[in-house]
Amino acid sequence: MRVALAEAAATPDLLTPAQREGAAENYRRHLLAADPHGRYAIAALVWLPQQASPVHAHHTWCGYAVLDGSLNETIFEWNSARQCASAARTQARNRGAVSFARGGRGAIHRLGNGSLAPAVSLHIYGVAGARIATHVNDIVGVAEAPARV
Repeated sequence: MRVALAEAAATPDLLTPAQREGAAENYRRHLLAADPHGRYAIAALVWLPQQASPVHAHHTWCGYAVLDGSLNETIFEWNSARQCASAARTQARNRGAVSFARGGRGAIHRLGNGSLAPAVSLHIYGVAGARIATHVNDIVGVAEAPARV
């Protein structure tokens, strides 16, 4: 999957202009392909400036590649005793970057576009296309930052 995502990220005309359209209120997901047996779905996500996902884990495996622009990925650690996540580090994911994670709370993150230009990423999820909006993200609570004195 990593090789296929890297090859896709290196293909400048992979998406049509319509598949690169964003939405003002939140990042926009375009379903590109889905396995007829429900084993995976492929989507392009368009991130306008300052848009970000919620902090989430995945109910399923997921891989993504950055096609255009740059995203920031904040990695979180799950605290099972407190039932919340805490930010551990943030990494820049520039054009061509590829990432993969198994499902579960061992891989909690938030993706976001902190730049002034749109960004586009290609995602593959282990779900049926019809379930991509409801059965991928596991939204998690985040620990409050300590108060500054």
